[in-house]
Amino acid sequence: MEDIQQVQVDIMGRRFNIGTPSSEYDTLMQAVQMLNDKIDVIQQSGRIVETDKIVIMAALNLTHDLLKLTVQDGLAIGDFERRINAMVQSCHDAVAQR
Repeated sequence: MEDIQQVQVDIMGRRFNIGTPSSEYDTLMQAVQMLNDKIDVIQQSGRIVETDKIVIMAALNLTHDLLKLTVQDGLAIGDFERRINAMVQSCHDAVAQR
């Protein structure tokens, strides 16, 4: 079982302590950066000023972006990963037969 480390992150000027496996630290930091970037864009537009609405809009925008990626061209990311894993296994099997 992987060790969980506590990481301090800043989102909208607020500090949060988040537990994350060491192997996912970089991904967590990328997620925090993406969220802060979306928040900055929404704040700069000046149309929304309430903090909770800004965070909700940023989360909605990121979720929408993720959904566009996962169903792009009718191929969900999970299906893509399964296909890649099947191809990798086929290569391993072919090499093992030599």
